[in-house]
Amino acid sequence: MYDASSRNHTGKSIDWKFPSAIVFSLISFLGCGGSSEPAPVDANVPVSESGSGTGASAGSGSENSGANTSDASANVKHGRDEVWVDAKGQKWFGNVPMDAFFDQPYTVASNTTPLGGTAATAVASNVPNPESPSSTTDKPAATPGTNPPTTATVAATAAAEGNSWGDLISAQMLDDEVKTIRNFLNENLQSVGVFNSSMLMIPPKAATLGAMAGVAAEHPGAITWKEDATYIRNLAKQMNSDTLRSGPKDQKRLLELYEAASDTLNRSRPAGVEPLPEGEGFAEVSEMRLLMLRMAESEKRMKTEAGTEGAMNSRKDMVSHEAAIMATLAKIVTLPGYGYEDDPAFKAYANDVIKSALAIKDAAESNDFPTYELALTKISTTCSSCHSEYKNN
Repeated sequence: MYDASSRNHTGKSIDWKFPSAIVFSLISFLGCGGSSEPAPVDANVPVSESGSGTGASAGSGSENSGANTSDASANVKHGRDEVWVDAKGQKWFGNVPMDAFFDQPYTVASNTTPLGGTAATAVASNVPNPESPSSTTDKPAATPGTNPPTTATVAATAAAEGNSWGDLISAQMLDDEVKTIRNFLNENLQSVGVFNSSMLMIPPKAATLGAMAGVAAEHPGAITWKEDATYIRNLAKQMNSDTLRSGPKDQKRLLELYEAASDTLNRSRPAGVEPLPEGEGFAEVSEMRLLMLRMAESEKRMKTEAGTEGAMNSRKDMVSHEAAIMATLAKIVTLPGYGYEDDPAFKAYANDVIKSALAIKDAAESNDFPTYELALTKISTTCSSCHSEYKNN
């Protein structure tokens, strides 16, 4: 609550209490900051004895307190909580005109949309900014902490859906990701002890391997093992066919699957390895939750390993790679099978991630740290908003 003191006609101090949102609305109406010219005086506006009435300029209270008026109501003392109408039809709340208040003051006060441009708006055009609502009365206020997709971002989703895999990730980056996963599995499946300590990190790696194999099968670039991608997808699916348990049984099972996948990637596919069953897509191979964990890893690496301009410039290859992985996985989770292919709001969130990830790639290549930093922040806020709307509900 906002407190203001005044004195009534008896000279006694009066405490005025208004909700803070009402005060903010009143300030917005009257304007903040000094003015070089005094406000015009309206003879129908009652003036307090202290000269603080809204109808007179500051410091002129004693001169205007006895202003002549033909409106008898101006000479009548009205209570500070009284609502009344003068002869001109003007509605008042005490001695404050009612049109100083917004119809929905709490909605207006909670609206944090910036009124003017800031340095943060100087971003590359491929990093979208949320569209400000045109009115606080014809649209419901947004839930605090969320950033729901607007009509503009939903419409822009079509552009991202048109991106081919080659637009999101190069053949070399895709192959590099698969090599990294192979190295991880090789190091962590050779003994029961190491397997037990790294067991929780294996499912996201296997899911990402299956996703990358699915992309490789449709990628326009030259990938040496493209013809065997369907076999890799099936082996990755089998790695996550059941919840892993510590001990030699699952360690041996995963080691055998890894070795079969490694040989297949080397174009020496073992006998008995089956392709992915006909009709199974990305969702049947790679669980969304596991792909999201890989996306979170990308975001974390960029923040912790390339959080300064110097670090970004020296690690631009890592930044470009992680941004490409994030853009690719963001597109994958919008494909049929995951349950969101007909959800424009979810696809708009994914589109924001894709466009911001592509902005990061461009920024890293051109040493543009401000754009990189802002695009990375955009990814963080978009993911948080999406999780708030979908994961937490």
